Amino acid sequence: MAIVCNDTVVPTEYFMFPRQNQGFSIPQYLATTEAAEAVRPPPSVKSIEERRAEFSPEQLAALDELRALVVEQEWYEPDHHNDWMLIRYSLARNFNVKKSFAMLEKSALWNKETGSRTWTCNTCIENPNLHLMQFVGWDFQCRPILYSSMRWGTDRSDPQRSLQHSVMAFNHAVSLMPEGVEQWIHMTDFETYSHLKDSNPKMGTTVISALQDHFPERLGMMILIDAPSMFSVLWALFSPFIDARTKEKVRFMYTKSKPNIRDEFPKLFPDHVCQYLIPSFERNKTAEVAPEVVRARSTQ
Repeated sequence: MAIVCNDTVVPTEYFMFPRQNQGFSIPQYLATTEAAEAVRPPPSVKSIEERRAEFSPEQLAALDELRALVVEQEWYEPDHHNDWMLIRYSLARNFNVKKSFAMLEKSALWNKETGSRTWTCNTCIENPNLHLMQFVGWDFQCRPILYSSMRWGTDRSDPQRSLQHSVMAFNHAVSLMPEGVEQWIHMTDFETYSHLKDSNPKMGTTVISALQDHFPERLGMMILIDAPSMFSVLWALFSPFIDARTKEKVRFMYTKSKPNIRDEFPKLFPDHVCQYLIPSFERNKTAEVAPEVVRARSTQ
């Protein structure tokens, strides 16, 4: 299957599904292979040797000790449990080898038991208009950007379905990271947030727990757009489940008040991404569908 938009075959690697949510407009800079290659970061921005050089001798010794433990395990996969992963788990546990190993082993067993590395959101395969969390480009640091919208993600009552979609999106973001990039940016538009509908803390804590336990140090920044004052109640319920490192990465921005996305986005994103995102958030204030509704067709 190919993704086709206005009779143009769109590069499939940038999009998770053959049919897109009606509220999602495919960015023009990702609409063709040529356009995407013009904005895509280089394959590598930092080598593992350069990354290791950033740590102290004590930290490097902890990494080597952790590696020696990991390679002896039945669940060890050389290509997957590499030095980049050991660094992330070590950072998450302040280079405590015992705690880092326990965290990594828990993730390895969870991945093996659930098959989460190849999860597909079956809900969106059947109906693409129930969730919206999509890759929309890279920031100045070459980190993939995930864009979410509550208006266009109406299925917000089932924690397991939300987890399945989120993990699929996380894995997709990882696949689009150049070597040396370890984190993504995630932004959520709160337009149509309802305290009555969206106040189930399990919806958030299920995804937050998976993020912290199985994707440590992957979140570079979480941008919450136009979160209403009532969200503070839900935030208070979430807070005990969010570690301090994650809380520090959360930023609140707004389309009308300060800090305003028109001022803040240019500090984070290239101009072509800003020109896509800002109108998208404005359009989310209405029920207007995206300019292009993308459908799938067979190329065979």
